[in-house]
Amino acid sequence: MNLLSLAERWGDALTSVSLGFAMERCLHTADKFSTCTSCYDVCPIHAIQPGGPPTLMVESCQQCRACVPVCPTGAFAAVDEAQNLLSCTQRASAQSCELVCGLNPNVALGDASVDTAVRVRGCLAGLGMGVYLGLASQGVEKVVVRLDACADCPWQALQPRVVAQVEQAQALLGLWGRADMFSSLETEQGDWRKRPYCNVGAPPVSRRDLFRWRDDEKKSAGEPEANTQTSQYHERLRFLRAIKQLQPCQESGDNISLAGLNFALVVVSNTCTACGACARACPTGALHLETADSCFQLVFAPQICIACGMCAHVCAPGALSLTPDPAFAQVFGTAAEQVVQQGSLVTCSNCRTPFAAGSEAKLCPVCEFRRQHPFGSILPPELAASRLKRKVIPSGGTNRDH
Repeated sequence: MNLLSLAERWGDALTSVSLGFAMERCLHTADKFSTCTSCYDVCPIHAIQPGGPPTLMVESCQQCRACVPVCPTGAFAAVDEAQNLLSCTQRASAQSCELVCGLNPNVALGDASVDTAVRVRGCLAGLGMGVYLGLASQGVEKVVVRLDACADCPWQALQPRVVAQVEQAQALLGLWGRADMFSSLETEQGDWRKRPYCNVGAPPVSRRDLFRWRDDEKKSAGEPEANTQTSQYHERLRFLRAIKQLQPCQESGDNISLAGLNFALVVVSNTCTACGACARACPTGALHLETADSCFQLVFAPQICIACGMCAHVCAPGALSLTPDPAFAQVFGTAAEQVVQQGSLVTCSNCRTPFAAGSEAKLCPVCEFRRQHPFGSILPPELAASRLKRKVIPSGGTNRDH
């Protein structure tokens, strides 16, 4: 491989912009009662059509990437633009930078006092909160988010979302006394001058970097190429990594909301039967059931909960509920794992299954239900309600269930 081919690879990184949709990762595929609307709510040109799962209209998609960070399961995948941005600023050793949208025609002009500007593929709304905190954890001191071209942009509808991201980043970084690190610039300034800029897929490269890359190529020869697609839950992992690198906080974070970041708290009532269905359904392992010495405890890890609601949907007694959009302190100011329910266990005299000893019952809830309803079955509340709706005879129709 020569230096020319290396330069071509940097260029290929800039032009690779395809966005894919992994249907098997979508919440609607795993949970028929999912109410997630994140992707088609954010799409500025309606290239994502509602459904269970939704449909990505590839021919209509303009690659704004706004759907990538809002999807809680990482179902929308593309080249990891967020990680490329973090790598780019780190390689440039920038203490200050401007973030510029891929459609901004004024990328060559800007604040001459900043070290560099970085142009991303797509809209700035496609970066996510993990990038903002990641820049702070890398030691960047000043970031200007350029919105001066939004008025004439086909993705104009995303401008309020970018502004909201900047404001949330300011609030979160205020916990570390760095609220003034981020600012948004919505109008073109008369004193702008030419200053350095680079594309996010082609960071500044020194001669030493090129030869180091050549050495890395030799070492990795014959090895399978790394997957450039964003992995499942990548946005959450980036967020958690940045929080860990920034700690400890200067403030508690009681008044800082995590709204819009797919966090939630789990509340479990005493009607819990310790069946473990919620833990088996949880896609991230945020819930798990521990049993020992005729006792049980249901443990919840709020930092990895993505607020999908699957645990509540499968809870037959309806003992579990979610509280969305908690405060920062409720998630990061407590222990990494919390016991949300505990108690003693007894063994069912019929099927020998252990269950929560909430009363003097000798049969587990399933066996007790079957004794009273030999031809029935216990269903989660949502499924029971949907079947009840199907049994209702519409006006002028017939009930096919009878």
